[in-house]
Amino acid sequence: MDKIELSDLQISFLEEFYRVTVKFRHDIKSIIYKKLRAFSEASDISYMTDGCIADIERILIAQLVSEPDELFNFKEQQRKLALFCKDKTYVRRYVLEATKSFCRKKQDYWTHGRAKADTRKNETHKAKKTGRAARVHWAGDAKDINNWMDNLISSKLSTTMLRPEVIEALNSFLIKMGLNKTKIKCFWDRFDGMTFVEMARQDPVKSASADKYRKRFKRIIIQLDSHSSEFKEILLGRQG
Repeated sequence: MDKIELSDLQISFLEEFYRVTVKFRHDIKSIIYKKLRAFSEASDISYMTDGCIADIERILIAQLVSEPDELFNFKEQQRKLALFCKDKTYVRRYVLEATKSFCRKKQDYWTHGRAKADTRKNETHKAKKTGRAARVHWAGDAKDINNWMDNLISSKLSTTMLRPEVIEALNSFLIKMGLNKTKIKCFWDRFDGMTFVEMARQDPVKSASADKYRKRFKRIIIQLDSHSSEFKEILLGRQG
């Protein structure tokens, strides 16, 4: 796909997004009402609906205009555009799922803010846990990150199931561990269940082999191993 075709596709996606947010505004508003009506902060549902659509739009545009070096955003751009090419109704499904995600973030934030810990009683906040797929494999040697990652990949956990703040924290952690952009992309590709053969196929170097990516991922695991506990804490949403 050349730049003109990509630009046309990005514009078409945005146009469909704006059409969907107008035509299905009632559905968006209904989700927000059902999930947030118990919170006094959401007393004005119309205002919350405008804020939700604006939040989705902000994230979407950042992804659609991202460059290859913007690892997660660019990967989301490619995924969304590919799904849109196959099925134009994808945008509606995306908007409604993003609305639910918006509501979950608000629920977490408002609940956390209300349930303030009483230090006199030695109370602490209970951190929100990630999905069961991430928690179920917590047992075992804290250092055995390789097996733990294999279990996560087998459980079909992916970036679409992680909160944006967790992804951002993980990216910062990977950079702090000294991983370059190539290794970080390999990490996220593998996290999303991509095989080493598939990684090699998308490599611009035609002679690239699956073994190249297998070794690259092994080096990543070695780099993460000495900080496996911190890595798991971030992934499970328990970082401070």
